[in-house]
Amino acid sequence: MRLKLAVALASLLVSMTGHATLLTNGGAETGNLLGWTVGGVSNPRVDGGSFDPGINPRTGGYMFSGYSGAWGTLTQNVLLPGFGQMRQVAVSFWEQGLDQDIPSDDAYVSLTYRTHSGSVISSVSTATVDSHDGVWTQYQGIFDVPLLAWSVDYTMYFHRNFGLDLDSFIDDNSLTLVGGGLPIEAGDANQSADVPEPASAALVLLGLGSLALLRRRRG
Repeated sequence: MRLKLAVALASLLVSMTGHATLLTNGGAETGNLLGWTVGGVSNPRVDGGSFDPGINPRTGGYMFSGYSGAWGTLTQNVLLPGFGQMRQVAVSFWEQGLDQDIPSDDAYVSLTYRTHSGSVISSVSTATVDSHDGVWTQYQGIFDVPLLAWSVDYTMYFHRNFGLDLDSFIDDNSLTLVGGGLPIEAGDANQSADVPEPASAALVLLGLGSLALLRRRRG
């Protein structure tokens, strides 16, 4: 019964989030780490272009910085509409680092798929991007989503290869879910104010489902 309810709620969530972003604050434009959880030892943070003069945000006023230390991560867990359907996710981000050596400090993104209970199903990583010639370089890739994946951890991974500081930067993360009869737009600039965030919609749906179950039991 609970699994059927979960599938029904996920299907309804698909119809409610046809144009909702999956990532919150993918370009750091809130000026802080809203939506992201810090990991590793380098204490990644938001930077406006002051950490390494000459490396400025690709768009807007902010970007994510690896900061200082051997490695660091920024992770965001997001719901994946279309539970039980054939789906893929398209990942896009931009990286730039200080020109230090070959390789210079670099970065990549990992995806960790989770069940409804939070158990890990599988993980996959993008290629590592090392753009240290004074320009931003974009990564784009498409990955299959396990049928039973309820959510995914989107993790930016910053890695130091030279010096003491971690001079790698990421900007303009986007995560687009495709398949199951929808394309879902990703990226901060495309978010529609009148469409609920996936997490908020899920809470509403779960509440409605609970009320329905209570009414059935009382009946």
